[in-house]
Amino acid sequence: MNKRVNQVIRKAEAKLGRKLTKRTIIMSLKKAVKVTRLGNGFARFEFAPVTVPANSFVSTAINGNSYNLISGSWIFSGNQQGYMLDNFSAAEDSWFFTAWNPTSSARTVRYAVIAKLKP
Repeated sequence: MNKRVNQVIRKAEAKLGRKLTKRTIIMSLKKAVKVTRLGNGFARFEFAPVTVPANSFVSTAINGNSYNLISGSWIFSGNQQGYMLDNFSAAEDSWFFTAWNPTSSARTVRYAVIAKLKP
């Protein structure tokens, strides 16, 4: 996690008066629940929902294996607030997300990445 994310978490913890739950998940493209081939070695990989408990955040790293990851997207369940604190390429074949659920109920977040087969 980067410095900005840690600052956001510390502020939220100070406001709530307690520590937030923190969890890290590591996924690979092999665990995708849906793969859409886009042609010329490109594909879109969708993953099963990840539960983010109330007032907590979850960091998720997705490893590309034999693919270079190009972009990442996410969507929270429900209509309440939810924030993606991190959404970036950690390396050519790795994408990193940090989802924060500031609400008082558990939520799910779904991830998808676009990737291209390595040459």
